[in-house]
Amino acid sequence: METAPIVVFAGSYFPAWIPSVMLGMVLAGLVYALLVWADVARSIPLPGVFYLLLSALAAMGLWQLLFARATI
Repeated sequence: METAPIVVFAGSYFPAWIPSVMLGMVLAGLVYALLVWADVARSIPLPGVFYLLLSALAAMGLWQLLFARATI
């Protein structure tokens, strides 16, 4: 039976989805800053849903990129 990848951070074991979610939120924040700079952020319909889904997409993409082949 396979288990989820685990990340060692400061001597503690964390499930790998935690840093993926954190980095996904950071990436969504950077995209928001880029869209504000480009003066496009005001034209996005339903911005709360857009940024929530963008954060989830970034987190899942980072999970696949970083931990797809990880084992314990």
